[in-house]
Amino acid sequence: MAARPRIRKRAHFPPNLHEPRPGYYTWRNPLDGKTHVIGRVPLAQAIQEANEANAHAERASPRRSLIDRVAFGQETIRDLLAQMPDQGTAVTTQRKRRSMDKTICEHIGDIECSALEVRHIAEMLEAISNGGKPGWAKDIRNRMISACAKALAKGWMKTNPAALTERPKVKVRRQRLTLDAFQAIRAKAPEVNLWLENAMLLALISGQDRATVTSWKRAQVSGDTATVSRAKTKHRLVLAIPTALRLEVIGLSLADVIQRCKSTGVVSQHLIHHVVPQGAARRGDPVSPDTVSAAFTEARRLAGISDEGAPTFHEIRSLSKRLYDQQGNVDTKTLLGHTTDSMADLYANSRGAEPVRVRYNAS
Repeated sequence: MAARPRIRKRAHFPPNLHEPRPGYYTWRNPLDGKTHVIGRVPLAQAIQEANEANAHAERASPRRSLIDRVAFGQETIRDLLAQMPDQGTAVTTQRKRRSMDKTICEHIGDIECSALEVRHIAEMLEAISNGGKPGWAKDIRNRMISACAKALAKGWMKTNPAALTERPKVKVRRQRLTLDAFQAIRAKAPEVNLWLENAMLLALISGQDRATVTSWKRAQVSGDTATVSRAKTKHRLVLAIPTALRLEVIGLSLADVIQRCKSTGVVSQHLIHHVVPQGAARRGDPVSPDTVSAAFTEARRLAGISDEGAPTFHEIRSLSKRLYDQQGNVDTKTLLGHTTDSMADLYANSRGAEPVRVRYNAS
């Protein structure tokens, strides 16, 4: 299809200068396609301003010389993300990374690695933050820092532009879970699902997260010790927790909760399991982490706790630490599997292959 013939009186217009109405001028930014108003000004002034804007756009353009394109190749951000490793990471982490990569590709996926600039990443992060997702923008920035470091190592970039961007400001809105709120939600748990109260108690007494709780098998309990594997740490950490571990304010020990889990009348390999069929899940099947979160949310609403800044199931882990710290006889740093420097020294030699025993003084 032939291009629209140029109006003779506008033939001398510089590129990107437009006259949508007689005597009214606009300029279209070739970098982002946005139109900027020049206004009703003399034609000579409009031409001068358009020329100045074109010169600025030319300087800001990521266009590279032929030698740069030959030297650095034409690998794009999409190509880079496809080469980011995910071996040894949890399934939930892999899923989150794929979601982040999809968001990144929607914004800057087709930009060549060697042409990527700080402003490209900054504009992406700003758009995500302004969309009401500052926490997601923070995660995206961290992902881009890692990706650009990979590109540096491969010779696809000269610098790490992501590291030069401003960290998105995230306001924490989620409230801490109090003991009173926990007990109120616990009271409503049986109305939602028969396994929910056991899941809440197992998380509280053991200090573990939903993924660890839902994957906890009966076979991991032997004698007076229960072992769990923490997959969120850099090196998989195995904890050996005494079943005598007792949270006094609740009046239950880990052994008590484990016995509750085994007393559902259902044969299952998992401590937390479906007691009745639910959808595609059969009796005895393990409960997924997302199902636990959804059930907890439903019980929380039944307890009259509003959704505004409401605590999630994960906040049980924080409550556990605070209650044990008040109790004073539990090594909560080890119990929660926190990999601080001192904790790393504790199991560095075996790379987490040997269980790290949680210290608990029953007296």
